[in-house]
Amino acid sequence: MTGLATLYDYTRKTPYEDDLVDRFLNIPEVKKALGVKESFVYEICSDVVGKALHGDVMKSVKQMVEYLMRKSRVLLYQGEYDLRDGVVQTEVWVKTMKWEGIEEFLNAERKIWKVNGELAGYVQSWKSLTNVVVLGAGHLLPTDQPLHSQATIEDWVLQRALFENVSSKSVLVE
Repeated sequence: MTGLATLYDYTRKTPYEDDLVDRFLNIPEVKKALGVKESFVYEICSDVVGKALHGDVMKSVKQMVEYLMRKSRVLLYQGEYDLRDGVVQTEVWVKTMKWEGIEEFLNAERKIWKVNGELAGYVQSWKSLTNVVVLGAGHLLPTDQPLHSQATIEDWVLQRALFENVSSKSVLVE
């Protein structure tokens, strides 16, 4: 339809390889470890799952994110090449959030972020909200930039580097 290999990364010349995930999740020992029935066959794009979630595809979860930001810390991240849920789309809906810190967040400096001395992306934070743009990645960030993906999550969870002291508030949402 678009002429692109995938909307998940407009720079890719071929679709993502997903047969390894299919094979792995269909190994009997993996199914057992996950508590999945042995008769279940994992498919990357399941019609059954697609039909079950069809009604939710265009529903916004913005209110849930707003709620979480009042109770806990929230990490948003996008790969720069993602056309499906990318940087521009995220910036647009973030600007419309109802949150007491939104103006300060929007005016917060977008800082250069490096991993092992290499430019990895940009981080913008205010209180409970952190948004990360990861360079050289599309929608499937752990596939495109595994080291930067791991650093993003670890540093945010452990509040290290650019993620430290973003918010002292960290609450379990019930």
